[in-house]
Amino acid sequence: MNVLAKKKVADLLKKGVLVSPDFIERADTSIDPNKDLVVLDNETNKLLSNAKNVNWKEIEKIRVMYEKGKAALPTIDDIAPVVENELKDVQVISSYKTLPEKADVSNFTGYFNTRYKLIERLLRSRPELQNLSSISRMKNREFSNSVSIIGIINEKMETKNKNLMITLEDSTGKQRVLVNKNKPDLYPEAKDLVVDEVIGINGVYKKDILFVNKIVFPDIPAVDIKKSPDEEYLACMSDLHFGSKQFMPDEFNRFLSWVNLETGNQKQKKIAEKLKYILIAGDIVDGIGVYNNQDSELTTLDIKKQYGTCTKLLSEIPKHINIVISPGNHDAVRMAEPQPPLNNQFSQELTKLKNVLLVSNPATIRIGAKEGFSGFNCLLYHGYSFDYYVANVDSIRMNGGYERADLIMNFLLKRRHLAPAHTSTLINPTLDYDALFIDPVPDFFIAGHIHRTSVSNYKATTLVNSSCWQSMTSFQERLGHNPQPARLPLINLKTRDASIINFGK
Repeated sequence: MNVLAKKKVADLLKKGVLVSPDFIERADTSIDPNKDLVVLDNETNKLLSNAKNVNWKEIEKIRVMYEKGKAALPTIDDIAPVVENELKDVQVISSYKTLPEKADVSNFTGYFNTRYKLIERLLRSRPELQNLSSISRMKNREFSNSVSIIGIINEKMETKNKNLMITLEDSTGKQRVLVNKNKPDLYPEAKDLVVDEVIGINGVYKKDILFVNKIVFPDIPAVDIKKSPDEEYLACMSDLHFGSKQFMPDEFNRFLSWVNLETGNQKQKKIAEKLKYILIAGDIVDGIGVYNNQDSELTTLDIKKQYGTCTKLLSEIPKHINIVISPGNHDAVRMAEPQPPLNNQFSQELTKLKNVLLVSNPATIRIGAKEGFSGFNCLLYHGYSFDYYVANVDSIRMNGGYERADLIMNFLLKRRHLAPAHTSTLINPTLDYDALFIDPVPDFFIAGHIHRTSVSNYKATTLVNSSCWQSMTSFQERLGHNPQPARLPLINLKTRDASIINFGK
C-alpha cells in the first residue's frame, strides 16, 4: 500500500469507516474522503432501503424552505415511509391514495362523465324505463306511448303554477321535464331531487316537454339480508376528537374497561368477549385550525401529540380486535374527497398498532369472511356531505334533520352516491373513477360527522351512524345541534341484531 493510499485509509478511519484492501485497490485515486464520501447511519440506510416510497418532492420543498429560513429540517421519522399494516381478517375492497395535483376544467369534465356513465349503466337495466331513448333521438321521433330518458339534473325550478320544471342533460343534449303538483306520489319525490344527480324519467313527450309519469333512481337492489354462521360482533365509532377540551376521557375509559372485560353486566361482557371488529369513521382528533378560534377549545395544540394521545388510548384495546380507521374533516389530511389514509408524518404513531388498518374516506372493506361465507362489505364514509342534504332536502329537513341520520343515508343509497350534489362536499376530481359512487352494494353503511347515534336498515343494508366522544361544542350550541355522545352501536353478525351501550354518566 503506497503512502497516498495509507493516508486515505487513515482519513476514512477518522470518519469511523473501516475499508477493505479491495476497496483501496478499486477506488479512484482522485477520491477525497473528506469531500467525496458521505457516511450514512443506520436510520438513513433504513430510509433509503424504502426509497421508492419516500416523497422526494416534499423533501426538496422542505429543503428550499429551510434555505430560506422558513422551515426546520425534518427528522428521519418525519420523512421515512410509513409501513402499512395488513389485517388477516379484513380485506380492503377500495381505499384511495391519489396524490393532490393541479386540476383544470378537463378533470371535472372527465369526472362528471365517469360518474354519469357509472350510474347510467345501472339505470339502463331498470325495466321501468321502457322505450329508452337519448334526448336528441327523442326530439326527432314521434312516440305514440310513453318514452324514457336518462340524464343528469342541470336545473330545477318551480313554475308559477307550482309545478316543477327540471332540465335533464345527457351527452346528446338537454330536455325540460315537468312534474305536475297534482301527482301526490310523484311530486314529493321530485321536490327532493338535487342538482347533479343522475336519474331516469318515464313520461309522455309533447310540445318539447316531457311530462313525467315516473322517476327511476339507481337505488340498491332488494336482496336477502346476509348473516354470518358465527356469532361475532362489530362495533362502530367515529368523532373521537382527541385534543378537544370537550373530549370525554371518563366515558372513553369506561369503554376501554368494558372492552377489556373489566366492567359491564353479563350480557355486555359476553358481547365484549366476542367483539372482533371496531370500525372508526373519521374525526379521530380535533385537529388544528379547522375553524376560527379553535385554539381556545383545544387541550393539545400539537397535531402529532393529538394523534399520540389517540394511539396511546387505542393501544389499550385488546390486540385480537381488528380496528379499521378512516379520516374525517378534522383529521390531518386534505379536505377534498376521497381523503387519503392517515399514514402521514402527523399520524404515523397509529401505524405502530399492529391491529390497526388505515383506509381512505370513503373506503370499502370486507369483514367476517370464512370458508363457505363470503363476508360482509362495509362502506365507511365520515359524512361531510350530510350537512348539505339536511339543509336542502325537504323530506330530511322537515322530518328531524340532523336527528335523522337514517333519512340521509337512505337518500344517498337510493342515488348510489355519497355526494350526488357536487357542491355537497369538496371533490378531488379523477378522470377514470368516482370514489363516491357506491359500489359494491354495502351490507353495512357506517358514518359519523353529525354526532348522533342511529341504527336502521334499508333493504338488506344496515345503516349505522356512530356516536361521538365529545360533549357539545360552542359551535354546535349556536346551531342548535343536540349530540348524543359516548354511545357505542354494536351489531351481532350472526343475527344482524343491533344494540347500543351508553357509556355516559
